[in-house]
Amino acid sequence: PNESTEPNIQEVGAGTGFFVSKDGLIITNKHVVSDETAAYTVVTSDGKSYEAKILSVDPVNDIAIIKIEINDAPYLTFAESSDLQLGQKVIAIGNSLGQYQNTVTSGVISGIGRSITAGGAGETEQLEGVIQTDTAINSGNSGGPLLNLAGLVVGINTAVDRQGQSIGFAIPANDVKTALES
Repeated sequence: PNESTEPNIQEVGAGTGFFVSKDGLIITNKHVVSDETAAYTVVTSDGKSYEAKILSVDPVNDIAIIKIEINDAPYLTFAESSDLQLGQKVIAIGNSLGQYQNTVTSGVISGIGRSITAGGAGETEQLEGVIQTDTAINSGNSGGPLLNLAGLVVGINTAVDRQGQSIGFAIPANDVKTALES
């Protein structure tokens, strides 16, 4: 009999991230990569898979920086999130429900500077100064970019209020830029 020496590997979750440099730096949510016993794989939009290394997690915000070995990755640029206006149109991109890759939804900025308690899997954290949007953000969209109409990142999609309809939250780009620089 043929017995495999490969360990049993099972996909247990999915999230979203985006390149912030051509050499493979990726921003996502801390809660997307919180299982320290898991191995993480990045699947790019062209279907290629890469082993991911977690470089850093922000102890205050729901931000993680991961890296893959790639050259000339198409990357996104940050906007100045302090310039956001209520009613401004935005677009969220993500891996909705972990099965609909590259889903694009649109909406507006509904609130700025919100404080929320976000959680899942028995853990909660207080996030301050987040962006509220009515853009559809579903499970699996966590870690994906919230973009302005110029294609610049204004935030990272991080949470939804399950008691409401179309109430999502994103970490502002300025907080992400600070975490990336540090």
